[in-house]
Amino acid sequence: MQPAAGVELIAVSKRYGTTTAVDAIDLRIPAGAYCCLIGPSGCGKTSTLRMIAGHEDASSGDILLDGRNITELPPAQRGTAMMFQSYALFPHLSCLDNVAFSLRMRGIAKPERRAQAMAMLERVHLADLAQRRPAQT
Repeated sequence: MQPAAGVELIAVSKRYGTTTAVDAIDLRIPAGAYCCLIGPSGCGKTSTLRMIAGHEDASSGDILLDGRNITELPPAQRGTAMMFQSYALFPHLSCLDNVAFSLRMRGIAKPERRAQAMAMLERVHLADLAQRRPAQT
């Protein structure tokens, strides 16, 4: 028996006009797992992540989060967050507050969101940088 999938993509494709960026990908990521998409530039990694987050519409297929089909939901109703590769941090916020920002937008109380954000920073071994701002080295 497979563990419950936190994220599941079922034959998900993304086409931009006549160009296919993602071709019928099937992916199952167990809840609580850590997953990396690795590949050359232009292979569809960002398009796949943007479809999961709802920033791009899937051309076909289904996207499930905890067993619930979120394919047609807008980004704010998906319960996902996306960290962009380019500089997309709030320069006036600390590392901790940048990580907690999506929880703030969901209305999570400050003590709880800061605790959750700190747990995420600890998970990726960045807790010692929690109070630094993006421009600080």
